[in-house]
Amino acid sequence: MGPRRTCAQIGCKIKECIDAGELSPSALGLLQNAQETHTYRRGDTIFVQGEVPTGIYCLRSGNALLTHVDAFKHKTGFRVVSQGEIIGYRSMFGEDTHAATAQALATTDICFYPKEAIVATIDTHSGFARRFLRTLARDRGPPDGLLLRGQHLPVRVRLMHLLSVLKDNFSETADDGMLTFQLPLTRRDIASMLAARPESITRAIAELKRENVVIFSGRQVKVPDPERLYVLSGQSG
Repeated sequence: MGPRRTCAQIGCKIKECIDAGELSPSALGLLQNAQETHTYRRGDTIFVQGEVPTGIYCLRSGNALLTHVDAFKHKTGFRVVSQGEIIGYRSMFGEDTHAATAQALATTDICFYPKEAIVATIDTHSGFARRFLRTLARDRGPPDGLLLRGQHLPVRVRLMHLLSVLKDNFSETADDGMLTFQLPLTRRDIASMLAARPESITRAIAELKRENVVIFSGRQVKVPDPERLYVLSGQSG
């Protein structure tokens, strides 16, 4: 296991807000003293839909899946969250219960900041507030989730779009230009996110492999020509 990466190295959104906010020593001390660090194992629940939020969560390592249960008890995964990202803030600022459940997909370290500390810092430091709002406004989670589940798109297109979204946080580029990464999701999770049957996902995977667009081996994914994947999924390269 390599050395622990710093907040700056993982692109922590909270650290970016703190650095840009020019916090006073007392405000910085408030956040640092209030911060809690927790470790979740694969399958552990971070927070539950319907609970009253008590703060926000920033992923220091690992990744998590956000799921929602509708009025008909249908459970749907709609977003994978990776290190450096913030979750739980929509419900906290909206003063509502959590609209989703967050579950660790692997061993995941999380920094938790209580609501009182975040609100107090926003109230007293306009620079922090502006940067925080900018960071949250750029979060494309809901729009991406809607596109992934668009019933007007073929399953293979939705699958390619999901891979395009995941590649930003999970892929590595080889010398020959091939992208490789380990999927943080099971095929059942993928089917849930794409609003598709597991057998439809299996057929789409077989088609993409046959056409040499994406090659799956268990959870390992190889993309021989990333530009072709972007074009076929409707993404820009």
